[in-house]
Amino acid sequence: MWGMKNRAHIWLERLSSLRLSLLRQAATKVGLQAIHVEILEYLEKSNKYSNTGQALSEFLGVTKGSISQSLKLLEEKELILREPCANDKRYSRLSLTKKGLDALSKVQKEIPDLPDMGDQIEQSFRAVLLSWQTKNKMRTFGLCITCKYNEQLENGKFLCRLTEEYLTRPDTQKICREHEFEATSLKKIKLSLG
Repeated sequence: MWGMKNRAHIWLERLSSLRLSLLRQAATKVGLQAIHVEILEYLEKSNKYSNTGQALSEFLGVTKGSISQSLKLLEEKELILREPCANDKRYSRLSLTKKGLDALSKVQKEIPDLPDMGDQIEQSFRAVLLSWQTKNKMRTFGLCITCKYNEQLENGKFLCRLTEEYLTRPDTQKICREHEFEATSLKKIKLSLG
């Protein structure tokens, strides 16, 4: 049973349930299930290192079999495109089609934006998320720009030190499966959590 000292789990659970309820309602309006919209949302914001079925399975915490069935349906509805990876033919890269982007846009218009509560709330959410992920040895799937491997060069370009590939500014705003926070970020978060 949850301790009474820390009731944050109640609010976290309620926020998650509310968003999922809104997502289900909006998904139904476009003929999809919530998991399908979650897949579309993920693919919209994932980078080229993260747009695979395996990464999607890890991110959503769903079995590969369930993801495979959902991807098949989304492909049949022409909402996603599956292409063999140029570097490794064992993997397919997933992307949204125009029809997929349109469906996602319709769903997103149905879900109200969160109120702007300031940087402090966002930092608190990030700290809790990172703490949970670290404690449970899970990937962070963070924004590329916040990764320890991301380096902004003097010429304004970006370089991923893990892959030694150049990145565009839009690339740095996508989520990455290989993301790792800098050690200083972890220390700051541990200090802020007490």
